[in-house]
Amino acid sequence: MDNATFEAEFECWFASMCTTKCGGLASQADARKATLTEMCQSVEADWLKIWKLFSPDEVKWFKNSYPSDEVEGSEEGSEVHYKQAMETAKEVNKKELLCMTLFTIDDECVKWPYIRLTK
Repeated sequence: MDNATFEAEFECWFASMCTTKCGGLASQADARKATLTEMCQSVEADWLKIWKLFSPDEVKWFKNSYPSDEVEGSEEGSEVHYKQAMETAKEVNKKELLCMTLFTIDDECVKWPYIRLTK
């Protein structure tokens, strides 16, 4: 996936995480940074492997905070979401979105100006 297709949507999510300080979630960098770096750079690890690295609190926060709630009254099979572009970005590029989310949390919600990977 090219980096420009969902640039605005990823910027929106990143800004939301920064504004809310990632819901006050604690960094788990010491416990998972090496695994997260390896999986996020791997072409063999899919989004589900990244999702399993989320703690229960992180799952709850992500589900409550990511801006793409389903609109009430949508017909089954043709669901419409608030901020449909955000939902599309999540579904098309889920692994990248989840990696960005965990790296941001583990970097103490933007304490540094770049994503810190393991060496």
